[in-house]
Amino acid sequence: MNLEESNRFLEEQEQREKKKKIVLVSIILCAILAALLLIMIIYIQYQDSLELKMFIDGNQVKISNNLLYQKDDTTYINVKTLAETLGYTYTKGEYKKYNEDINSCYIRNDLEIVAMTVGSETFTKYIDVRENSNVLTPEGPYGAEIRVQSENGTSNTFVLKKPMILVENQIYMPFDLITDVFNISVNTSEQNRIRMYTLPLLFKNAVQIAAKLEYSTVDGTYENIRAIAYGIIVVGENGVFGTIDSSNGQEILSVKYESLEFIQNVQEFLIKGENTVGLLDKDGTTIIQPTEYDEMAILDEIEQLYLVKKNGKYGVLNRKGDIVVHIDYDKIGLRKIEEFNLEDIRNPYLLHDKCIVVELDSLYGLFSLEGEELLKPVYEQLGYIKTSTDVSGEDSVLLIPPALGIRGIVVEFNGLYGIFDANKNTWPIPTSCTRIYSITKAGETKYYMEYDNEQIELENYLESYNLKSEPINVEETSKENEVTNTVDNAVSDEETN
Repeated sequence: MNLEESNRFLEEQEQREKKKKIVLVSIILCAILAALLLIMIIYIQYQDSLELKMFIDGNQVKISNNLLYQKDDTTYINVKTLAETLGYTYTKGEYKKYNEDINSCYIRNDLEIVAMTVGSETFTKYIDVRENSNVLTPEGPYGAEIRVQSENGTSNTFVLKKPMILVENQIYMPFDLITDVFNISVNTSEQNRIRMYTLPLLFKNAVQIAAKLEYSTVDGTYENIRAIAYGIIVVGENGVFGTIDSSNGQEILSVKYESLEFIQNVQEFLIKGENTVGLLDKDGTTIIQPTEYDEMAILDEIEQLYLVKKNGKYGVLNRKGDIVVHIDYDKIGLRKIEEFNLEDIRNPYLLHDKCIVVELDSLYGLFSLEGEELLKPVYEQLGYIKTSTDVSGEDSVLLIPPALGIRGIVVEFNGLYGIFDANKNTWPIPTSCTRIYSITKAGETKYYMEYDNEQIELENYLESYNLKSEPINVEETSKENEVTNTVDNAVSDEETN
C-alpha cells in the first residue's frame, strides 16, 4: 500500500468513526426525547387523572363545580344538576302541592316521578304513565316495546340510611342513592372518573347477553327492567321466567316461575307459580316461602310487613313469613283516605307507624305491629269526615299529630267520636263527642272536639288533664290521672266497647 492509499484509508476510517459517533449521538438524543415525551405523557395523564370527569353511556359530559359535596365521610351529589344531565325534568317544591319549598323537589322521566324532601328518612317513587299509555314503542330509547305493569300513580317508598341535605339552597342526596333514584348503573373504580350507564343502554346490553346464553327473551316489563341497574336480568323461556347475573351469566333464580316482579325499594322478587306466591331476595334467598296465597304485596317497607290475600280475605305477614294479622278481613287499610289531610299519613295501611287498620263487615279495628288486637272491628269509621252542615273552614280529621302531645286516631262508635292514643293504647277522649275537627287560620292548625254543643280546644284539654304521652321515650307513670269531667262520665265503660 503506497502513501496515497494509506492516507485515503485513514480518512475513510475517520469518516466511519464520525458516522458512528453521529449515529450514537442521534440514538441517545432520540432516547432522551422519547423519555421526555413519555414523561410528558405520564405527567399529562397524571394531571388529567386529578380532574374529575363524568361519562354517560361512554360519552363525557360537562359537570359543574357544585356537582359533588363532601360532608364527614359521605359524598353527596346535586340532585338538580344530575337530573338535568340525565334528561329528567326537575321541579322545586313538594309533589302534588302548589308551593316553592326549597327543601323538597321531584324529578320526572317518561315513566315515573321521584319525590324527595331534605331531612326525610324516605323518598317515594310514583309510576307516571303519560298520555294514558302504559307501553313505550320500539321507536323509543329502549329499542323494544316496554310495558308498565303497575297502575298509574302506584308508589313505592325507599328507606334511607342518610337523608338528603340542603347546601346553598340546593338539594343534595347521598351518592350511593343514584341507582335507586335514577335507575342507572354507576362505576367509580377509576380515580376521579364517574361512569354512568342509563337503563335503555343496560337493557340493550342485557338483550345481547341473554341471546348469547340462548334465552328466548328478556322481560320487557319496566318494573323488571329496573333490576338490570343492580346487575340482574329477568329472562324468559317458554312462558316461564328466572334471573341471571349480568356480569357472568350465572343463573340466580331458576327459569320456572309463571311471574316475577322486581320490587325495587327492597330489591326483592315477588314470585308467582301455580296457585302460590312467595318472596325471594335478589340473590335467590327465600324470604317468604311460596305458599297458597292468591296475592302478595308490600304493606310497609320500613316495618317490613306484607299484605296477603286468600279466598277474598286479607291478612298481614312479617318478613319471616309469620302471621301478624290473620287472613280473616275484608280489607287492610282505610277507605276514603282522600277525605283527610294526607300530610301526616305516610301509609294508609299503618296509622302513626304503629297501628294496622283492618276492616270486617264495613267496621274498623286496629292491630299492633306485633299482631296484638288493639281495637276490635266494631267501629263505624276511623276519622271524622265533615258534612255539608259543618261550619265553613272546619276540616275532617283522622290523626291527631304528635305535636299536640299524643299520637291520636279519631274513632267513631254509635255515631259518636273519640280519640285512641297509639302511644299508650288508651282513650284520652272516649267516644262521646259529636264532632272532632280542625280549623286552619294563618297557617296554624288547631284541633277541637264538640261535646254537648260546647266547643273544646283539644290541646288545652289534654294539657289540663295530664293526658299527653309524647315524647314516646318519657317513662310512663304507674297510675294515670283519671279524667272526671262530663265527657268521661258520659262513657265510663268505653273499654267494654
